Amino acid sequence: MTFPKRFLFLLLLSGLAACGSKKDPATGEAAPADGEEEPAVKPRALVTIGTVRADTLTDVLRLSAVSAYPAKDALRATTTGYVLSPAPVVGQAVRAGQTVFTIQTKESRVLHLDKLTGDPRLRFSGIIRIKTARDGVMATVDKLAGDYVQDGEQLGLTYDKSRFGFILDVPATQLRYVHTGQRCRISLPDGRVLSGRVAEVLATADVSIQTQRYTIRPIGPVPDLPENLAVQVELDRTAPRLTSTLPRGAVLTDETQTEFWVMRLLNDSTAVKVPVTVGAQEKDHIEIKAPRFSAKDKILLSGNFGLDDTAAVKVTRPVAAQKE
Repeated sequence: MTFPKRFLFLLLLSGLAACGSKKDPATGEAAPADGEEEPAVKPRALVTIGTVRADTLTDVLRLSAVSAYPAKDALRATTTGYVLSPAPVVGQAVRAGQTVFTIQTKESRVLHLDKLTGDPRLRFSGIIRIKTARDGVMATVDKLAGDYVQDGEQLGLTYDKSRFGFILDVPATQLRYVHTGQRCRISLPDGRVLSGRVAEVLATADVSIQTQRYTIRPIGPVPDLPENLAVQVELDRTAPRLTSTLPRGAVLTDETQTEFWVMRLLNDSTAVKVPVTVGAQEKDHIEIKAPRFSAKDKILLSGNFGLDDTAAVKVTRPVAAQKE
């Protein structure tokens, strides 16, 4: 074979080899032949990671309560007559010894004794003043100016602010955790938290739901609150203890909240499901009783929802860390 023919033969073989093996210029890997489907690229979830931390937790009993003014003073007419103006209004604050209602007897109205002055022998004007016994707030006003009332008839009710508190119903199964004198925290609907104390236990129980009723007294300054306001009371069931916790978002659960698990980073790009046993649950953190994680175990903090038991992930830095 002459040299030109040999050269043409080698050139033809190299051309055939180039046509049979196509490579992706971007990755350098062999591209699929014509008619073949490209392999699917498995997506990876963007996640952030963290570790367990030691935190001080307390088992907390959370129960619902309502505000109440257990002591109410009834203002009653001490004679028969007519109510004079001005009459109080509901919600008006009253002081001990303050005149709330004024009554004029019917004899005084007929004889106009209230207008007769200058006669030293006339010492009865027929004007009777009804005063409060203690500081409080007008709860109800049953009679208005001009109304005719009988002796002993109720004119209104005042709340005794010094006896303001909260009524707490404790289930019978939790009675061992509540006792008189115990400190507690009272969470108001607007986010404010008041300190309180278990004052009295009432000698009554609800037959249908089996609860024991307690009275909670707030400690320190108390804002003006209405009656029957729903609040949440927190009582410590155990002494503070040091335990391992994770952020609430790191712990996943099922629909019935009977099984819990976390996603642990196996290597740089793979996370696996690890069942856990949880304990006390705070607002932001949850106690992890089992298994015992070390400081080297990387737990997914975000991006973990909906992942398979074994999932491909990509670790990213938190937004706060990126800004720094």
